[in-house]
Amino acid sequence: MEKTLTSVNNNRGQAGQGTVEFALILVLVAVVVVASLSLMGPTIAKGFESVLNGLQLENTPEENKPLAIVGNFLSRINGFYAENGRWPRSWGSYAYTDIGLNPEDWDEPVEGIRWGPHGADVGLGTHPGDPYYIYVENQDGELQKLYDGWRIWCVAADGECYYHRVAPENKIDINTMVLVPR
Repeated sequence: MEKTLTSVNNNRGQAGQGTVEFALILVLVAVVVVASLSLMGPTIAKGFESVLNGLQLENTPEENKPLAIVGNFLSRINGFYAENGRWPRSWGSYAYTDIGLNPEDWDEPVEGIRWGPHGADVGLGTHPGDPYYIYVENQDGELQKLYDGWRIWCVAADGECYYHRVAPENKIDINTMVLVPR
């Protein structure tokens, strides 16, 4: 009988030792994962953000895609500011590459609109020969046509948008934007 009890006690000790070893392995794996994520976190976050932004645009109803694109630009500009403590550059291809975009993708109208990030703002408009006219309501509810070469300017810092130039009297509601075929 004494031999049997000793045998049972040894098995319990071994089982407890196995549990402790398993817990130590789990802790080690957790430490490695946390260390890896802290080192690679920003890269992984940018990758996820890029995928999510793409999915948001793909799943957006056609009539809302321009508004989603405005939001995407403003989010990218604000993200750049948060990461770098300054606004993205406003000239040449840097205006796009600073916020993670390929400038060639924006050479032609996208969703019928020409898009142009410019530092802390994004401008949208049309040129002669583009497929649409853009109309938008001002703060008094009056419908305004955006002339070719003019821009709607949306400011990343506060998300407000303006007709032709940034000035209090030119504030518009971007949600009222309508594209009308030429």
